[in-house]
Amino acid sequence: MACLIGATMCGIGLGVVFNCNGSTGGTNIIAAIIHKYHDVTLGRMIMACDVVIISSCYFIFNDWRRVIFGFVTLFVIGFVLDYIVNGARQSVQFFIFSKEYEKIADRITKETHRGVTILDGIGWYSKHNVKVLVVLTYKRQSVEIFRLVKDINPNAFISQSSVIGVYGEGFDKLKGK
Repeated sequence: MACLIGATMCGIGLGVVFNCNGSTGGTNIIAAIIHKYHDVTLGRMIMACDVVIISSCYFIFNDWRRVIFGFVTLFVIGFVLDYIVNGARQSVQFFIFSKEYEKIADRITKETHRGVTILDGIGWYSKHNVKVLVVLTYKRQSVEIFRLVKDINPNAFISQSSVIGVYGEGFDKLKGK
């Protein structure tokens, strides 16, 4: 139990440190550098670096229990770290259908500092031309977008979906593989 709780707390701490662009030293620096230039999660890089270190523990102590506890701790830290770091970067995509699309687009741009793309569409049921707003934003801004749209047009049709990665201006930089 101590192994799991300690590893969870360690993963949370590392997640907070990495979200603030910091480092705790050691193998975390190697993981942060590789993560900066390649599309590999921080948790996986820390695991890859530390597997060798934990495995070598057997040659010193001749005790498989310590190695197993080390691996359990390592995997829990990696999982929690990735959850914390990726949770802060989760993005969502909105499709907003409204006759008040210009007002909504202006307010989204001014108040959330997010770009809006307007697409032309045809409502197949009504056979009318419609404008569709496409907005990509961080998940933490979702409530703000919903309130903003509701203030302008409470009858607007909104679709929100999670997206795996958003790269470009205002989001993560595109990394080469």
